[in-house]
Amino acid sequence: MKPRGKERRGRSRGATTERSGYSGRFSLVLVVLVALLLVVSARLVQIQIIEGPAYAAAAARQRTRDIVLSPERGFILDREGEVLAESVDARTIYAVPTAVVDKEATARALAGILGGSEDAYLEKLGRDSSFVYIARKVDISLAESVQALGIEGLGFIGDSRRVYPSNELACQVLGFVGVDDEGLSGLELYYDRLLAGTPGRMIAERDTRGRPIPGGVTMEEDAVDGKDLVLTIDKDIQYQAQVALAQAVETWGAKAGSVVVMDPTNGEILAMASVPQFNPNRFGEASEDAFRNRSIVDTYEPGSTIKSLTAAAVIDAEIFEPGSMFELPPTIEVGGRTIHESHWRTTVQWSLTQIVTNSSNVGAVKLGMALGEQGLYDYFSRFGLTEQTGVDFPGEVKGYLPSPDLWSPSSIATIPFGQGVSMTPLQLARALSAIANGGELVTPHFLKDVPEAPEIEPAWPKQRAISERTATAMRAVLTDVVNEGTGAAAAVPGYQVAGKTGTAQKARTDGQAGYDPGKYVASFSGFLPASDPRVLIIVTIDEPTNSIYGGTVAAPTFGTIAAFCVEHLKIPPGEPVTGTSQAQ
Repeated sequence: MKPRGKERRGRSRGATTERSGYSGRFSLVLVVLVALLLVVSARLVQIQIIEGPAYAAAAARQRTRDIVLSPERGFILDREGEVLAESVDARTIYAVPTAVVDKEATARALAGILGGSEDAYLEKLGRDSSFVYIARKVDISLAESVQALGIEGLGFIGDSRRVYPSNELACQVLGFVGVDDEGLSGLELYYDRLLAGTPGRMIAERDTRGRPIPGGVTMEEDAVDGKDLVLTIDKDIQYQAQVALAQAVETWGAKAGSVVVMDPTNGEILAMASVPQFNPNRFGEASEDAFRNRSIVDTYEPGSTIKSLTAAAVIDAEIFEPGSMFELPPTIEVGGRTIHESHWRTTVQWSLTQIVTNSSNVGAVKLGMALGEQGLYDYFSRFGLTEQTGVDFPGEVKGYLPSPDLWSPSSIATIPFGQGVSMTPLQLARALSAIANGGELVTPHFLKDVPEAPEIEPAWPKQRAISERTATAMRAVLTDVVNEGTGAAAAVPGYQVAGKTGTAQKARTDGQAGYDPGKYVASFSGFLPASDPRVLIIVTIDEPTNSIYGGTVAAPTFGTIAAFCVEHLKIPPGEPVTGTSQAQ
């Protein structure tokens, strides 16, 4: 019996050991499970809490497209409401490269419809991107032809593109816009903030092939269209100015030319033309030289056209009157420099009016010396020759009128007849406006109205330059220039024209002092009707070769444009103005 008791006690100890081993393994498994649970929990915390926003953003990027909604750019209209620049409907074509199955065939089809290089389209379709522009601002008919192909992975966005219906008309004035509808030059640049509007935004959900998910738009903010602008430009006068200028440049074998047509009473610019020209619908094909609005960004020595300002200054200063007489030798020496006339003559007795009428350099020297250096500088400053005109156009420059302390001994002789001083054609137009309108400098400008923003009231200030008495006297003097003097070719039948010719040497541009032999700027500046001026015109012809004189080269172009203006604007002839070329 005892042995069995021992056996039971032995089995009992074995069972206890077995249970102890099982309990240890369970604890180990439990520890492992808890550890794994902690690792998983930590990873979930990392993914969902710490890295969650990044993953959510990545997922959003994969299923959504953030698309800019372009506003419609405002129209640009002439003073009569004729469209000069407009925005027309277009389409922008894009692709989701991963969704395009046959990239080679797609590139071939796009090149066949849209033009361009097949390789360029293939490069875009091969990019590692979920969105790529294929072509922007595509004509609607072309975009519809592409859409009709039904190619998976291609998408279309409503857009607009800038169009200039009259092609070259007012090209330098209007300028042009880039592919993102931002103004790059001209008034498109200057008034970009008003014209551009405010872009909108759309965030849309799309499937893996780039197709919109119905009801999947998560956010849409409408674009605000730009505002229309009404300009002072008259489309018909602008056209005539461009045609007449282009013909003059060709006729006289000139390098370039410019025309300003302005209302001298208020500074409204009716036309502004430059040659060479370009088509803003295809501005990428033009040379940079054609982009230049020469009346605003180019300076030149005005030559004899400035004699009208010199004469006005001595009259306003009450030094001389139009009938004051002068003995004028054929040459005059000042500061070691001998001043000649453009054509040889003997000693004459001429009035101030005759000095201007016959464009006498010697006479202009005597007028300038009577004013003195400071007096001449002060009056030319009052005529705006030391400042910009304030025109609403980008890139305006101003000419050069040195202060008297920088003058050479001969400057008092050369500046009165237009050498050693430079200006833009628009600066000259502004200065001459003071003679035309009774003595006030106007601010030249292009903007007439912003119909959708009546709160915008641009200010175009005026400032007095000379007395009304002086202006009246000078209108009579300048009328004689056309009636009896060098400006006869500027005459307009039935109207009295007041004006001044100019033939100016061009300063050297190679860094050396002096003038470039054989290179001139021929010009004519004037206004009509002389008694009540409504139109002021500046014509400059750069480097004419068949003739050099302003009365021959530029004055006929003035006459052509002026004749059209008075007929088109229905301007009456006005009262006769009696000039005087004799002593009073």
